[in-house]
Amino acid sequence: MKLYHDNEFNILKDIHELEPSECLIISDDEGTEKYYKAVSIIDDILSDSGLEKWKDNSKSKFPPDLINEEDSLMMEVMRVDDHSPDGKKNPVLARQREMSEEARPFVEQFPKDVPLFINAVTELPTEQDHNYKFYYSSFQRTLRKHLSKLEVYKKNHPNKRIAFLVFDETSGVYFEKASAENGQIIGRIHFPFFDTRFLNEFINSDLDFLMWYIPYNHYESAGGHLTLPRLILIDIKNARDGVILQRYEYDESKMISNEK
Repeated sequence: MKLYHDNEFNILKDIHELEPSECLIISDDEGTEKYYKAVSIIDDILSDSGLEKWKDNSKSKFPPDLINEEDSLMMEVMRVDDHSPDGKKNPVLARQREMSEEARPFVEQFPKDVPLFINAVTELPTEQDHNYKFYYSSFQRTLRKHLSKLEVYKKNHPNKRIAFLVFDETSGVYFEKASAENGQIIGRIHFPFFDTRFLNEFINSDLDFLMWYIPYNHYESAGGHLTLPRLILIDIKNARDGVILQRYEYDESKMISNEK
């Protein structure tokens, strides 16, 4: 049974509902021509007229998933999470499949165009369900798989710039733990889009843009709730040598999720 986000275009439609204030653009210095070209890509998703430019190409023999002919753009969509050490045994997806079968008799009573979401809870300990090593492994595996097809995408659609859209399904955020007291984590928050380990997977590639959609990165702190960007656009060639792109080193052995 197909869930709502199994359709790549639906992920783009979700992003369409974001506010500009929920987006972070990492490009050349703000105000430059290169920066505004990156801004226009966000506009082509957030605005109604811009979204209409994108066409679902996922069933085509000539990938990637989405094509914008008017602006000479193409996009490949992929999903990452923090639940599986090897991409094969994923307890959340396994539970999701079980729940999907359980719900099938009820779902079949509704029209086919009704969106279906399943929030699968495994009840596993945090380190088995939300694990930084699993998170990075998922990102690494997924990016390398799609980067290996980059030349095919460019051959299929010459003279188009290409973006990878990473739908990051991790929930909560990670911290580099300094200490933990009374159920509170004291430490440095993890920004995956500034994590050197993650950046090294694509920053020197021939990819034009990486769009990182992280809709579930909620957390509370002693000082209140800090709103993190839901969508990050990295303009790779212009950000690579710029001052806006930060690079942080995190100690893998100290990384902990705030999810329980």
